[in-house]
Amino acid sequence: MKPILLATDGSPSAAEATREAIFLAHALDVPLVVAAVQHVTMPAYGYYGWADVYSELVKAEEEHVHKVLAETAEQAAEAGVVCETVPLEGPVAERIVELAAERDAQMIVLGAHGWGAVRRFVFGSVSLGVLHEAPCPVLIARVPAHEERRSGKRVKASSATASHVAA
Repeated sequence: MKPILLATDGSPSAAEATREAIFLAHALDVPLVVAAVQHVTMPAYGYYGWADVYSELVKAEEEHVHKVLAETAEQAAEAGVVCETVPLEGPVAERIVELAAERDAQMIVLGAHGWGAVRRFVFGSVSLGVLHEAPCPVLIARVPAHEERRSGKRVKASSATASHVAA
């Protein structure tokens, strides 16, 4: 059975991708492989003390990756989905595509932040990078339109919304 590969970073759009991936894995009765990629960029210049700062950034990013993977594995277990977590390191889109090829994934599920053209140009887009290089179909999940931003957080506009995984 080919697994579904979920790529997550713990963001709101990744939470929606997590719900979709768990729903699909459960519905198709296939395993779920969950990946989170540790990626800390280092400037091309160096200065005294940079090694300490870089080391702290790497440590924080590694802790975040393991926390996100543990939380996602718990959600999958609650839904009765067999789940394997894979911490990765390096260029995010490349590592996701490589893992999909290694595991012969039937689909990659990931979120999109919904940034405009300027922010995508400045920061890049993992979802577009994966979409263009993936060896399998890609599902890009977005935060539902019925949710809106308030005070920097996404909140449901209606309490009548149901989740796929609730059942």
